[in-house]
Amino acid sequence: MPILLPPTQELERPTAIHLLAGGQSRRMGQNKADLMLGPLPLAQWSLRSAESLNQGEVTMVQEDRRSGQGPLAGMETAMLATPARIHLFLTCDMPFVSSRTMGDLMSVSSQHQRIACMQSRGYMGFPMAVPHSTLSRIGDLLDARQHRVQSLLSVPSTLCFAWQEEDAAEAWNINTPEDLAIARECIERDGSVAPLIDRQKPLSCVQGNLS
Repeated sequence: MPILLPPTQELERPTAIHLLAGGQSRRMGQNKADLMLGPLPLAQWSLRSAESLNQGEVTMVQEDRRSGQGPLAGMETAMLATPARIHLFLTCDMPFVSSRTMGDLMSVSSQHQRIACMQSRGYMGFPMAVPHSTLSRIGDLLDARQHRVQSLLSVPSTLCFAWQEEDAAEAWNINTPEDLAIARECIERDGSVAPLIDRQKPLSCVQGNLS
């Protein structure tokens, strides 16, 4: 069934931030959001950075409208539940993304009315900011059983950015027990529950024209 969208100018909320935290990780043995990193569950690290932007409540998406269909289904669920002109999507397994990166993605997406995402390890993905008009395309992809995030991002209009070498820690993705062990060592060494990352350099645009 097609999704009927209100005109963008009628969306009262300028931005909405969502943390995708659903799904069972086979490699980790449980939902990643509940894994402990220092004194906090993994999901709380991203929530703390997002809440520091003062953009309103950050929603945590744990149950999707279309179950078992990956992150795109979580994005669709969030956008239907919380209409806004620009949506920022975070994942609980990237705890060190800075609030500065989050804000930059939302700003670029709002200015150009295009998807703005990050590149890590050669792949485009999260975090990403998307205009609300993207919802219909997400629905079409899910209807066609194209569940991969790259199906949404692999269009020329996508603006893609990369962290510079000094800020590579922001791209750290906790996918395995070994990744989690290393992250825990970093937290113990730092001795703080504050976000570890304060981005040093501007993001580098690797796809798209900002002019």
